[in-house]
Amino acid sequence: MTEADPASPSDARTSSPGVPRPQVSIAISLLLVLISALFLAGLFSASRVPSVQTDIAIWVGAPPPEDESGSLSQVLFIMFTFTSPLVIAMTLSLVMSVWNKITRT
Repeated sequence: MTEADPASPSDARTSSPGVPRPQVSIAISLLLVLISALFLAGLFSASRVPSVQTDIAIWVGAPPPEDESGSLSQVLFIMFTFTSPLVIAMTLSLVMSVWNKITRT
């Protein structure tokens, strides 16, 4: 194949040469996996709390269980567990953005 041949494989891969392809680094993908794991662990632990089970049963429309042994502190702990990975991700994103702006100037 010559350089002027329009059927070269490199031409087929690049649809628009001026637009960079989005890329995700290994560090970002590992961070996303860590945040997802923490979030799902919080969801699993929340499914075991009786007061959260009652709330879920009410949202779904099922009759709530008779035993109401959950407390407000359990619900607050579970909500903290839900939101902490998101807060960590937002904080790391903000720190990385500030760091990138500082190092570019």
